[in-house]
Amino acid sequence: MNYLLMMIENYRNELCELVERYGPTSAETIECSQQLDELLNLLLALEQKEQLSS
Repeated sequence: MNYLLMMIENYRNELCELVERYGPTSAETIECSQQLDELLNLLLALEQKEQLSS
């Protein structure tokens, strides 16, 4: 899970840079945002699975 959290942080940083460079509606920004969304959804699913296992 540490690797996943690191990846999320990297995508967040990249997203901020892309917004500054290209704007919030550029193709690059949207693609990065969608990838970040997928990672966040994965994190939520893993956390829910852990809660159910406890």
